[in-house]
Amino acid sequence: MPTISNSKRNLVRIVYDIANDHGIDIESFSYDWILKLSKNGIHKHIFGYNFELNSSTSKMIAGDKSAASDLLEAANVATVSHQLFLNPSMEKYVGSIGNWQHILQFFNENDQHIVCKPVDGTGGNGVFMVKTVTQLEQAIHTLFSKHRSICLSPFYAIKKEYRAVILDGEVELLYQKNIPFVTADGTATILELLQTKFSGETLNAAITTFSEKTTRNFSDIPPKGEIIEVNWKSNLGEGAEAEIIANETISALAIKAANSINIRFCSVDIIETTSGEFYVLEINSGVMIEHFLNNSPQEYDRVKAIYEKAVLRMLEV
Repeated sequence: MPTISNSKRNLVRIVYDIANDHGIDIESFSYDWILKLSKNGIHKHIFGYNFELNSSTSKMIAGDKSAASDLLEAANVATVSHQLFLNPSMEKYVGSIGNWQHILQFFNENDQHIVCKPVDGTGGNGVFMVKTVTQLEQAIHTLFSKHRSICLSPFYAIKKEYRAVILDGEVELLYQKNIPFVTADGTATILELLQTKFSGETLNAAITTFSEKTTRNFSDIPPKGEIIEVNWKSNLGEGAEAEIIANETISALAIKAANSINIRFCSVDIIETTSGEFYVLEINSGVMIEHFLNNSPQEYDRVKAIYEKAVLRMLEV
């Protein structure tokens, strides 16, 4: 995923514009990663993409995929289950039997096609789709070498993924994430098609994920008109494209999910399966609309209005 300098983040530019529009004093700390906003004796902060609107508890729940899915299931919210597994180094909690038997059981119970990921990961980082025991071993070993806890989920055949930005129980923005693809012209190789459409870190991500997704050779020349999906993940930072939509079913599910963990300002990711069912994938307490705005710069005013509403409620102006 491309590295964004803090001073160049869209959020920083937008918050400074909002402060200027409303006479709000603003101070920057930690290279613009922390912004302190002050007006009428009230002081509030933005830390990364987290606004001082949410409770620490709701933020922690949202940041833990397993905890969030457990609470959503308890609230009868359709959600993708995330089963927790602790690093074997935490033997006191794991127990002498270890994890492997339970991991294999989960793998077999879900048709030997699952997704492995960190409990607190973002942006699609460290997410593995596995379909063999060898792939499973490799994924688990890699994840446990870096994380104290991981979670496993059933694999769903996804038709589309959506993101809803929620503020105080209302959907402020809803868009679908269109998986990146290239269209063959009948003369270019797959690699040349990727190089034409993508560049920089996005190209690197496209090449990596495409090689994981298929056994096709990069030197193949597909027939003209063939649509070639590049990725199985719908992350805007990896080439997916955003398209603003309106959908009452998705909006209602996102609001119900946010309300179930008492979070005020968040984004809710929802998947639609090929069979037409909707499930909450995760809740993000940090409202990052960075890649959306890079993808759709014409939506600056829309994004600014969302952050403006959050800032003003935060300061009770």
